[in-house]
Amino acid sequence: MEDLASLIATDQIVVEITIRLGSTRLTIAELSQLKPDDVLTLDQQISDGVEICVGEKVIARGELTTDQDDGDRLCVRILGAVANK
Repeated sequence: MEDLASLIATDQIVVEITIRLGSTRLTIAELSQLKPDDVLTLDQQISDGVEICVGEKVIARGELTTDQDDGDRLCVRILGAVANK
């Protein structure tokens, strides 16, 4: 029997990766009153880094950085995988 990896063209499978910075909760009234220059405080510290997700599953942790070639691009440096539970 052939190895499963040889049967699936993994280079053709595309997944969307989402970076989560944190979250906050607002009432609808608070949300409707937001205006330019308002600041939302998230539930994470800057030192907590970001979560790297596929779907809703967190697969790794990372930290925000900039592109070394183009300082205007926001990037994420991988710090490590998250253990599966």
